[in-house]
Amino acid sequence: MSVTHRLNISLMIMRLSIGAFLAIWASLKFYRPEWMGNVFRGTYKMIWLKKDVGIEFLGMEFGFLDIAYAVGSLQMLIVCLFILGLWRTPVYAFVTLMHGTGITGAALGGALWRFTSYPQNLLWTSVATLGALVALFILRHHDGYTIDGFRKRHSS
Repeated sequence: MSVTHRLNISLMIMRLSIGAFLAIWASLKFYRPEWMGNVFRGTYKMIWLKKDVGIEFLGMEFGFLDIAYAVGSLQMLIVCLFILGLWRTPVYAFVTLMHGTGITGAALGGALWRFTSYPQNLLWTSVATLGALVALFILRHHDGYTIDGFRKRHSS
């Protein structure tokens, strides 16, 4: 088995496993939308965010559940693009920044540093995921078992 083939398989495994991890987080916006508020209040210390908070946009009122569903839908779409390897540079960059922003918020909120208590100790799995996302972004042009990789192989 060639080095290129092994690298393609390795990057595909990274992309699919990270995608599964992120899809679980996005799906929670549908199954447990109130947890989004819990994360923002508990992990990021945004204590001003209440469950009954709504926003007005274009003359329409949106409640907290509407916001959670919208965020979950957008995240799920982006995760699907990521899993498929479509538009690798912007999608991999956006996923990495999205995930990195969450970790930064957890660090600034203090939750990342309370690693001796549950569930804050689980946040450290996100640090490993961020490292894998950065590596995948750096090697994105070598991630050949993707839709972009397929198009590149068949266009030349």
